[in-house]
Amino acid sequence: MNRKEFERAISEARSEDERLSWFGALLTRESKLDGQLIIVGGSAVEIYLTSSRYISMDIDVVGDKEAISAVLRRWGFRREKGRDKRVYWVKKGLGNVDLVGPRDRSGLPPRVIPTPHGNVLLGPIEYLIVRRLMRAGRERSTELFRQAEVLAAQYRRGLDWDYIKTQSVYEKVLPLFNQLKEQVYAKRSPRR
Repeated sequence: MNRKEFERAISEARSEDERLSWFGALLTRESKLDGQLIIVGGSAVEIYLTSSRYISMDIDVVGDKEAISAVLRRWGFRREKGRDKRVYWVKKGLGNVDLVGPRDRSGLPPRVIPTPHGNVLLGPIEYLIVRRLMRAGRERSTELFRQAEVLAAQYRRGLDWDYIKTQSVYEKVLPLFNQLKEQVYAKRSPRR
């Protein structure tokens, strides 16, 4: 897929979260990293919660950097060094792509989300919840805690709560975990 074909495909997305998930599926297909490229961090949070509830400022990707970089270069992204001295891939209208590592280290399987362009893998919700709790504690951020709460409430029935608790103990955010779980289960679940 060349630059114009990529831009045309992405331009048909109806929302930011759809654009992100399509980007992940297209990047997976073009880099030939099926099952090995995962959207993580705030980008995954945005897809899980939808862009109407949260918008990420960049696209966090786990996977083989060389394979991904070759595709991004072909699609017209350029490398830029950020204020933090990290290198990002940048394209106007799409934001910054941050290649955060070669593999996911959460210990949980990623979630598969189908798109018209193939599947995209997202970082596990449980890991994202713990990361949000960690940042909420460190930054004293009610917004980050709220994101963890919304993720947990929306997906509570399928969550591995033991994993979240164990990681919360390890990351020294157990009080925030306890508060989160209490708030999630205190709310009435919506009827379907």
